[in-house]
Amino acid sequence: MTPDRRTLLALFALAFGLRVLFAVIFGGNPDVVTIHETYDYQIAARMAQDFNWVTTPFSPNAPGYLILLAAVFSVFGASWWTAVLLNCFLGGMTTFFLYRIGENRFAPRAGLVAAIWLGLFVHQIAFASFVFRDVMVAFLFTWFVYQLCAPFRRMRTAVWLAVLYTLLIMTEPVFLVLLPVLIVYFALFATHHRTLNLQYLFLFAAFFLFMNVPWTVRNYYVHHEFVPVSIEADRYSGPVIRLLSIPVPAQRVEVPPGMVYRQPGFLHNTREFWRVVRFYKSPADPAHAVAAEPAWSLRHNLTSLLTYGLLLPFVVIGVIFAIRKRHRPALILTVSIFAYAFVRGFMTGDDRFRLTIEPLIILMGVFGLRELMRLRGSSRPPAAD
Repeated sequence: MTPDRRTLLALFALAFGLRVLFAVIFGGNPDVVTIHETYDYQIAARMAQDFNWVTTPFSPNAPGYLILLAAVFSVFGASWWTAVLLNCFLGGMTTFFLYRIGENRFAPRAGLVAAIWLGLFVHQIAFASFVFRDVMVAFLFTWFVYQLCAPFRRMRTAVWLAVLYTLLIMTEPVFLVLLPVLIVYFALFATHHRTLNLQYLFLFAAFFLFMNVPWTVRNYYVHHEFVPVSIEADRYSGPVIRLLSIPVPAQRVEVPPGMVYRQPGFLHNTREFWRVVRFYKSPADPAHAVAAEPAWSLRHNLTSLLTYGLLLPFVVIGVIFAIRKRHRPALILTVSIFAYAFVRGFMTGDDRFRLTIEPLIILMGVFGLRELMRLRGSSRPPAAD
């Protein structure tokens, strides 16, 4: 076994082992892992029994994680431990791609430090015990960014990115909103040649649409209407479809105040998304649909501060160096992090949804620290003879 493979195996063992260990110790504690049989778990368990879900409605949510979970359940049986081991495996595989991005685009030591940090990251370890799709989304998004950071030397790169992007939106439809950002990148920044950029863009768009056709046809057969990805994705694709369709005069309907669903505002969601500590309890604000939040324990605050909050100043420094040096991979990480965080600000303010970009935040923080160390080394006076 080569040293590189030993490193990858060690990183996977670290991440996988700690996640399994957490599940073993805290999996039976309802105060830590509050829900074992989530909605995704229950739907996937039913899907594993037969294939009726192919021709009948089975969930309004995106099918990616549900299909993978059902496939694993059909082989190993439907149980909470089966789902947790799947999440632990995906978490371990995420360290591979984070290590490769850092190793190939920044420095070998940067990739190693970032991958170890991800393996030890408490937030990622804890959520591996919940049967949600977020761990899989983080894995797919890190893989996608890894491919995006690689130089565009072959046309098949655009095809492979289309495959990964299809898997990503089939698991988390919110990434449909970021499609315009991706199109702009392909058209203007993929290479230094405008003609090649347009070729990459055409290939990506063609294969992306081609791979979405079968499931869209299935949705039309099942729901008798045009449904891209899932019913859940209508909140993202609906405005575009309404813009392109013939407008129909809307009827004025009075809705009782109690039936109106309010969402917290952008600033509240953004603050909660990036929150590091909560020393004091937060009162409810019904006018803005903000629920009361208890203060975090001292252990929770310290853990979040040391594993996550410590990174944020270096992330900002990394962004500054990425812009000053026009460092392509670092700029891709920067846009990926802040584009996703910006979109999430209009939806849900919860640190759970930060799981998706935490691997990139870690790597960006390591990049900022590395650049600071290089700057400090270059400013030292030469040693006297």
